[in-house]
Amino acid sequence: MGSIRIVVGWSALAGLFSAACGQAAAPTPRTAEGEIRRALEQWPKDFAAGDEAAACDLFARDVRLTVPGQPDKGHDAECAQLARAMTSESPTYHYDAPRIEEVLVSGDLAVVRVVWTLHVSGPTPAEETVETENGVDVFRRQPDGAWRILLSHAFPEPR
Repeated sequence: MGSIRIVVGWSALAGLFSAACGQAAAPTPRTAEGEIRRALEQWPKDFAAGDEAAACDLFARDVRLTVPGQPDKGHDAECAQLARAMTSESPTYHYDAPRIEEVLVSGDLAVVRVVWTLHVSGPTPAEETVETENGVDVFRRQPDGAWRILLSHAFPEPR
């Protein structure tokens, strides 16, 4: 009985030490999945509001974004492109809520299959185009506890 108390005591002490050092306990896969889903669902709202900082916060500083036929982009290039799109008067851009197909979590990494739908509108309603893009994103839990995209590979559907 005494050894059980010692083990429980050491476990509690280790948990307090980790919290005091600023290290959050690893989330459960279900908790991580919820956080990732919320971040993805919030992103089109941030984009629509023109909140560049919030929209860029979905991406890790060392992100690598890949779209076939285009050069890879890093964080700064992606954020600059987002800023231009958010402030463009013509065409205008609107994202639907993402369709999240699957979230697989393992430790501090997660793989997400997601489908994005982008509406691009010109000066007249007849000029609207709709682009659908399947994607696979690898999220990594950051030191601040937030889940951000580390790798993104998009597969635009042919028009």
